[in-house]
Amino acid sequence: MIPVAYIEHQLPGRVRLRLPSRRGEVPFFERVVQELSKHPAIRELTAAPLTGSVTLHYLGPLQPIMAAAADQKLFETRRLEAQTKVGEPKRTSRLKEGPGLADAIATGLSGLSLLQATRGNAFGSAAEHFWHAFGAQRFLGRADLAAAFAALGVHQLLRGQLFGSAASLFFYGLVMRQMAAMEQASARALARARTAKSASMAGSSQAPSSTR
Repeated sequence: MIPVAYIEHQLPGRVRLRLPSRRGEVPFFERVVQELSKHPAIRELTAAPLTGSVTLHYLGPLQPIMAAAADQKLFETRRLEAQTKVGEPKRTSRLKEGPGLADAIATGLSGLSLLQATRGNAFGSAAEHFWHAFGAQRFLGRADLAAAFAALGVHQLLRGQLFGSAASLFFYGLVMRQMAAMEQASARALARARTAKSASMAGSSQAPSSTR
């Protein structure tokens, strides 16, 4: 079944797509980068498998590019607003894909954070807050939230509360290694696609002209 890419943000010549059903699937995003980079209207294409997003910089209208993606069975495009207007069957389908469970976990964690705050355990270690600052900037795109967590990290650093638990630090390290591997794979796919596109354009320009 062809995945759905939701238009999360769009400006003239730039669009960011989100594919929640393929989040974390590095081979899929490598294929998207490799295939779509061949389109003549694409100026630049980047993919972030960890967050399930693809950012396109393009020339001209967007529709031909999205049509090409659908023709190649990469994804079909929908606007993000359409998610709020679906009926009950659509909501059930989305729960099966995972966002419903993620929402429930997020709600539970928010409740636990309030419980810990009432117990006086409001702040973690400096390392935890610096990690949260990184996540807020990288995944949420919230510079204000990142600055707030960074300030909390400095505050805890000055108090001497530098490190969290061994388990937390080990987990942070695993996540960073996975992120690095995904970004390297995406960069390799993009480089291969650009090389193929350049070779194709060079071959077209060197084609012999017809004789009179």
